[in-house]
Amino acid sequence: MNRRFFTILFVTVFLVSSALTVFGAQKTIDKIKFPPLNEAKMPAIEKVVLESGLTIYLLEDRELPLVNARVRLAAGEYLSPSEKIGLANIMGEVMRTGGTEKMTGDEIDAALEAIGASIEVNIGNTSGSASMNILSEYTDTGLQLLADILRRPVFAQDKIDLKKTALRSGIARRNDEPLDICLREFRKIIYGKESPYARHTEYFTVDNISRDDLVAFHKKYISPENAMLAIWGDFDKNEMLAKIKQHFGDWPKGEGKVPKLPDVKYDFKPGIHFVNKDNVTQSYILLGHIGGYTGDPDYFALLVMNNVLNSSFGGRLFNNVRSKLGLAYSVGGAYTSNIVYPGVYYSYCFTKSESTVKATRSVIDEIKRIQTELPTPEEMRMAKNGYLNSFVFNFEDKGDIINRMMEYDYFEFPNDFLFKVKANVEKVTPADVQEVARKWLRPEALQIVIVGKGAEFDEPLTVFGAVDSIDVTIPTGEKKATAEVTPEMLAKGKQLFALAAKASGGVENFKKIKGNSYKAAMNISLPQGEFTFESNSFNLFPDKSRDVIITPMGEMINIRNGSEGWAKQGPAVMPASAEDLDDAKKDIFRNLLLAFQKAENPDFSIAYIGTEPFKGKSANILEISSADGSQSFKLALDATSHLPLAKMYFGQTMTGPGNLTETYDDYRDVSGVKIPHSVLVEADGNRLVELKIKEYQINPSVDESLFSKPQ
Repeated sequence: MNRRFFTILFVTVFLVSSALTVFGAQKTIDKIKFPPLNEAKMPAIEKVVLESGLTIYLLEDRELPLVNARVRLAAGEYLSPSEKIGLANIMGEVMRTGGTEKMTGDEIDAALEAIGASIEVNIGNTSGSASMNILSEYTDTGLQLLADILRRPVFAQDKIDLKKTALRSGIARRNDEPLDICLREFRKIIYGKESPYARHTEYFTVDNISRDDLVAFHKKYISPENAMLAIWGDFDKNEMLAKIKQHFGDWPKGEGKVPKLPDVKYDFKPGIHFVNKDNVTQSYILLGHIGGYTGDPDYFALLVMNNVLNSSFGGRLFNNVRSKLGLAYSVGGAYTSNIVYPGVYYSYCFTKSESTVKATRSVIDEIKRIQTELPTPEEMRMAKNGYLNSFVFNFEDKGDIINRMMEYDYFEFPNDFLFKVKANVEKVTPADVQEVARKWLRPEALQIVIVGKGAEFDEPLTVFGAVDSIDVTIPTGEKKATAEVTPEMLAKGKQLFALAAKASGGVENFKKIKGNSYKAAMNISLPQGEFTFESNSFNLFPDKSRDVIITPMGEMINIRNGSEGWAKQGPAVMPASAEDLDDAKKDIFRNLLLAFQKAENPDFSIAYIGTEPFKGKSANILEISSADGSQSFKLALDATSHLPLAKMYFGQTMTGPGNLTETYDDYRDVSGVKIPHSVLVEADGNRLVELKIKEYQINPSVDESLFSKPQ
């Protein structure tokens, strides 16, 4: 509906209400009697179980010429080993993208696009699914593809690599949003950081996963006894059942039912947990404890209690913490439940940094108040209506109905449960709400997670008790060598490094270098293809730099100035993260222009660790380490010319940390030193960036303002 429609509607309502006032109409909208909603009814769903164990649900719906299907897969990420978290997720996606024995993933994409259809596969934490949406005239094609994807995937290595790259990119960005941090850490506290309900991928868990792991997981868990197929739409049930048997009837049984979901152990105790994030202006507060089970007798009253307390509009938190006290940008919560493992209870509040403690106290006060102060008739009306008015939408879509029945059947849950919920919610009294609040809410044992800028809080968080400071630093997964370094290795290493400095221009010439600048063509390799940009870099040693990448969408600017840094794209300016600044320090340590200045009297150790082939040349390999051992990199020197061939280190890429190799070529003389004009950067053997330097200056005239915060 457009703005014109709403304008006309507003004028019409205004005129009607004015007319009623003028003519003394007695009837108001509050007195209008609305008829009850149509009774929700369960459609006739046919259920068939094949000899293989595959359970099939069929529902005819001739309203549109479409056929939809969903396969419930019992396999979930909870089955992945702790050292290979992400295995089930990768397996699910590459089942679809990696192709089958008959067609590649790209060919499947093209075939589906040609007929306006879709087939998707996803594996979540506790289960997985495959879905199909297709015009009824192409049902045979869709079922054939769906069966092949589920039964005969080939797990193409390039698609595995693509998915792993996407996961690594997600890991690299997981601390960007404070709310994401808050939710992630809260689940760890409630379920346990090693619990399958809370754990998450790390770089090393993704790196540990191989194609063989995917094949083995599929063989073990993707089988008919662990699958349920629901299909609904424009078809005859008998004909559709025959088609399903044609494509799935000979699907051999697997190794048996998947293991049940793990139990949850929880101790009610208070805790205050804090994640400091200096680049935010508001605090993200999440507090709560373990939740309940969907089948609990108190479930119905808990639904109403939750709406009285946590509803986004009309709940006590909204009315008091946000509207009355003005302490929250957003406030609410939920008492969640699951069928076979407990959900979580949480309330949340987003507030300015300066009201963090006051807002937290106010939320806790409301939790206590619902245990002592009965809901008013108006609160009960709004809380019930919040659920009952939306109840009919549970039956609006045939897919929702059949999928819910399939889920209930899997857990042996009553199919008519939803009808019981409606009837029982209507019966809930104010006393019931107070009773379940006293029984299930534990304000004295809340786990509180706060993400924000601690220096600006109104009071120290210690007013709530001992504070657990959470370190959300992302583990790099770096594996450091532990070989013993001998005096002979150090002596030879220093000798070879001095020869490299001499071959590159001599220590005295390197000591004259205070900065540099260069222009280059930058070729970047991404999963989406190859892209070439222009780049300009300016450096004043040791710790001032400005890098500008010129793209068709505008400039991307990164600035480092001592202990500060910024990134700018378009009008947006973001401060550098602690991780970015730490990487900048490591770049300074690895800078050969600076290292060669100290070749005669290095303040770092240099060990010769062997001679080996490197891209067709014989190379002497040195390991260069900081005095405290916290930083190191390897340097490959041409065994004949002593010029640097490459630098190897563990560092950051666009998709997270990895083993990087910078290969140098096309050396040219610039102000008495030899500078490589071709630099290739690879991560774990995969090409990332290639620089072709067009102009290079040593000690250029550089305006200091280039390293100030961009405007």
